[in-house]
Amino acid sequence: MKFNKTHFHSLFAIIIFIGIFAMNSDSGIINRVYAFSRQGVLLNLIYEDSSAFSPDGPVIIYQNEKIVRYQVISDDGKISTITQEIKKGDSLYCYVDATSDIFKFKLQDTLLVEDAEFPMPEKILAISDIEGNFRGLKMILQGNKIIDEKFNWIFGNNHLVLVGDFFDRGLNVTECLWLIYKLEYESMKVGGKVHFLLGNHELMNLKGQLKYLRNKYKVNADSLNLDYSEWYSQNSELGRWLRTKNSIEKIGSILFVHAGINKNFPKEFSLQEINDSIRKCVDIEFDKDQQRSNVFIGSVSPLWYRGIAKQEETQYDVDNTLLHFKADKMIIGHTIVDEIKYLYNQKVIDIDLYHRNNSDRGEMHALWIEDGKFYSIDNYGVKSAIY
Repeated sequence: MKFNKTHFHSLFAIIIFIGIFAMNSDSGIINRVYAFSRQGVLLNLIYEDSSAFSPDGPVIIYQNEKIVRYQVISDDGKISTITQEIKKGDSLYCYVDATSDIFKFKLQDTLLVEDAEFPMPEKILAISDIEGNFRGLKMILQGNKIIDEKFNWIFGNNHLVLVGDFFDRGLNVTECLWLIYKLEYESMKVGGKVHFLLGNHELMNLKGQLKYLRNKYKVNADSLNLDYSEWYSQNSELGRWLRTKNSIEKIGSILFVHAGINKNFPKEFSLQEINDSIRKCVDIEFDKDQQRSNVFIGSVSPLWYRGIAKQEETQYDVDNTLLHFKADKMIIGHTIVDEIKYLYNQKVIDIDLYHRNNSDRGEMHALWIEDGKFYSIDNYGVKSAIY
């Protein structure tokens, strides 16, 4: 058999994967490995992205006094683009090609910067790192009666917490964001709440750092004649919406943060000041070294820090951080684990799972909080103890 380049890449990827798995299996931490249709099991390093021109959610841009909708649509199986002026009250829609679903929504009248602290509701469902996986998001939300079959909020006055990294890697990022946008408004009307926290991938896309952007979005942007940098700019609806979001919140006595809080993070800042500072950093241009060392968005910031998930801190360090913020627990994503798990004597819960593989197998898992108790819950509403 002729040993060609494809065979070499596949064999190399498998060897690397085995090595990575062996190094991390004892800790329960799993490195992401992505499969794309053309070449089987491949790593981020050497994959061929076969995604292409395909339907997407609308991109809403404010141009002078006009509101313009740009969208790649599917009409009787034919994919085309549309550019049209709209009004604030017009009904918009997303067609999700991955699931053949359609949901409708309207633009919010006002976008307000979020508070950083909230009272504890009766129930919370929390999930992180969906990464454009609309199918998985739909499974966990419908399976736990957060939304109905028409994607309407039915979780009452309870809270949904989304702990960052809904961008990149997947092919339905825009649709995921619009669904969250829609549910945020609907939940608010009945006393519930959707918390969308910024992760490092939200930051990267807002700053135009597109290392993990799939080819679909490049092709769609070219076809729409709208550079991808405009999709989440300050002149776009989703860009404006994302710039109101926090990176760390406290609900009751529980801290939610995408990556974790470093023991050396400056203690003089309140939660609101941390969030304000991260939002300001979104539109400041840094060189690479400046960004890496920045306390709010750098490599050991709440958006990027892996030291807690990798258990590089002591119990005292974590307890001291929680004490400073008057919190009992910290919920994190960012660093993938084999199952939702406790760390640091049950003071930390890591909820970042391999959602893509799980949803492909017909299962999803999230964190469920009720009556002061913490569970892993699947897409059928079955609760399991966390260890």
